Amino acid sequence: MKILIAAGATKEYIDAIRFISNDSSGKMGIALLKEAIKRKHKVKFIYGSGSALTKKVIEKISDTEGVEKVINAITYDNFREVVLSEISDCEIFICPAAISDFTVEKKNFKITSNNEILLKLKPTEKIVKLVKEKFTDVFVVAFKAEYNLSADGLKNKATEKLKKENLDMLIANDVSLSKFGCDKSDVFLINREEIEHIKDTKQKIAKRIFDFMEKFYGKIKHP
Repeated sequence: MKILIAAGATKEYIDAIRFISNDSSGKMGIALLKEAIKRKHKVKFIYGSGSALTKKVIEKISDTEGVEKVINAITYDNFREVVLSEISDCEIFICPAAISDFTVEKKNFKITSNNEILLKLKPTEKIVKLVKEKFTDVFVVAFKAEYNLSADGLKNKATEKLKKENLDMLIANDVSLSKFGCDKSDVFLINREEIEHIKDTKQKIAKRIFDFMEKFYGKIKHP
């Protein structure tokens, strides 16, 4: 199968040098990429910023057999444009990328630091939702990060998102328990039939995500 993976964080620029972002490292995206290659899938990899997404790592990924294309995206608009242009020949879209929920009107100069400024944030459309609307046959695997929720609260919010956005599978975690950049995580794997809880290294979680995904993908394609 051909898989599109999006990893890392976006930067939403306020002015010529300042931006809003988050601490996503890109580690989960890299773990999923490695697992996809192990299973002989073809992969396109879109990446933003992140401590794990160094120049050396990206060069190594680019030279890896099975990786068809590696594309850098910086802002929400970049990710949206690249994902929608690259998804058409892919069967699966996996999106651990921490893509901004808001954009801000950028000033093409450095804002003076002497005065108070007010930022007007505009909500963005969910890219996973757009993919599912425009490419209905693509199997979409989304991620949802929440903060300081009970296990039941996290599962309920994730299940609601899965249904509302017509997604095929979702991985939910509480970043108050396993922060951005950690090598381990505590997640729930959720599809339309099952919920599975796993706490392990990101590489082992990536393996279980593929097991879980391929099982359910097979049911959809071969009921």
